[in-house]
Amino acid sequence: MKIAVASTDGKLVDLHFGDADKFLIYKIEDGEGKFHEIREKTAMPLNNHQERWVASIDLINDCKAVLCNKIGNEPTIELRKLGIKPIQLDCEVKDAVSECSKHLLS
Repeated sequence: MKIAVASTDGKLVDLHFGDADKFLIYKIEDGEGKFHEIREKTAMPLNNHQERWVASIDLINDCKAVLCNKIGNEPTIELRKLGIKPIQLDCEVKDAVSECSKHLLS
C-alpha cells in the first residue's frame, strides 16, 4: 500500500494539498513506511484552483492516504470517493508516515 506526503523538503508535512507541486510516495512494507518515489505535478497558474487539486488527485490515485498540512472540503470529498484517506498533520514526515502505517494496517 502507498501513502502520499505533501512536503517541501521531505522533513516536514508542510504543504496544502492543492499547492503541492510534488508528492513523496512511501510504500508500507513489513509494517513500516519506506520511501518509494517522488511524483511531480505539472506547473499550473495559481488561479486554476480546482484544476490544481484535481491534478494532485490524479497524481496520487493509487495511494490509500495523503498526508498534508491543509486540505479543502471539495478535494476531501473527491479523495474519499476514491478510497483515499486525507489526513491533515503538522509534524515531521517520518513520524507521520510511521503513525499512518500503524493506523492503516490495524
